[in-house]
Amino acid sequence: MHVESAMTREVIVVPPELPLHAAWRIMQRRRIRHLPVVSAGVLLGILSDRDVLIRSTLADDGAVTAPDVPLGSAMTLSPVTCSIDSTVSSIAQMMIERRLDAVPVVSDTDRILGLVTSTDLLSLLIEREGARPLPLHFEIRDGSDASTSS
Repeated sequence: MHVESAMTREVIVVPPELPLHAAWRIMQRRRIRHLPVVSAGVLLGILSDRDVLIRSTLADDGAVTAPDVPLGSAMTLSPVTCSIDSTVSSIAQMMIERRLDAVPVVSDTDRILGLVTSTDLLSLLIEREGARPLPLHFEIRDGSDASTSS
């Protein structure tokens, strides 16, 4: 299965000069965790909710206040990407190995075509697997025994 069946096709992109607080408002309003940062359609980086949160302050009421800086200074430069020909399994493997929650899909000229998120991959499982039982074997170990063993 190729990436086209898994990627988010309606991707909101932002320019690097957009203020970080404005990007945070977009993320909250649209309920998304990643914003590809582009210039003339070419991917420059990606902004995650974590990128925003580590640069923000928390008010007494719990509200997050992002600073008034260009998001280009907060984004992840040269993010890991994939092509339209990538398979879902190869992208999932890469996301697991690199602990990524989103991978931009780009053309040969680095133009953004889509975005594959962990939510997209989980949605594929729901659609394909339905009500099948969990194919995992769990082994539960008592962690307190490890500290008393020699």
